[in-house]
Amino acid sequence: MARSYQTVTAEEFTAAEGLAEWRVEGAQATVRFRTGSFATGLALVNEIGRLAEEANHHPDVTLRYPEVEVWLGTHDTGTVTDADVALAQQIAAAARAMDVPVAVEG
Repeated sequence: MARSYQTVTAEEFTAAEGLAEWRVEGAQATVRFRTGSFATGLALVNEIGRLAEEANHHPDVTLRYPEVEVWLGTHDTGTVTDADVALAQQIAAAARAMDVPVAVEG
């Protein structure tokens, strides 16, 4: 059975709890986490992988010292959807639990 998705706007995405620091760029939502170390970055990537497998919804992730960058978009629709919001909230919560802040642009 095909999964049903609800498209969300950039405003709806960033208004969702815990996602104010994420940015929606085109058909993807993105965030950079400042891990401070490669080991912390790897631990965050591993947790993102676990969450993605559990949700059967897979982001693009880049690990570079000292940051992890995440992009979420729903490939089936070519948009940002409720599935992206749900996974982004889980990723943001995991980062907070690990004391990994969002990297501030500037």
